[in-house]
Amino acid sequence: MITELINDRTFLTDVSCDSWEELVDVAGAPLVVDGSVEPAYLQSIKDTVTKYGPYMVLVDDIVLLHGRSDSGVNHIAMSLALLSRPVYLQDRRITAAFLFAAVDHDSHLELLQELAHCLSDEELLELLRNHGSRDAVLGRFELAEAKNEVR
Repeated sequence: MITELINDRTFLTDVSCDSWEELVDVAGAPLVVDGSVEPAYLQSIKDTVTKYGPYMVLVDDIVLLHGRSDSGVNHIAMSLALLSRPVYLQDRRITAAFLFAAVDHDSHLELLQELAHCLSDEELLELLRNHGSRDAVLGRFELAEAKNEVR
């Protein structure tokens, strides 16, 4: 499912931002443009981070940005931004950001399980942390999806 959501339009490489807030705007822009989310959803992400801190940093350098589903999510969606230089969310460094939007509290659980499985792949983590190519990153996701289907 990840490779259905992350594609040439939603996979952003060599992203340059000065703050995590700007990263939310940049990573969310493709989802606003295609109508998956409203701009209010991006503000919901910022409000959530401000309120709860850096819990969205899943593993070192990699964040899963998300907000409230009732804040302007029209379709399940995900983008991926690889940064040319890190930004910081409090004391946590970010070099790669997934921005995720779910329409409700339950429909996205399978996708999050798939992402968790993928993020256990050390080769994928290295690609995400070190500006891996689009083809290499997507190839690792496809490989992880294929392994997961066999289970």
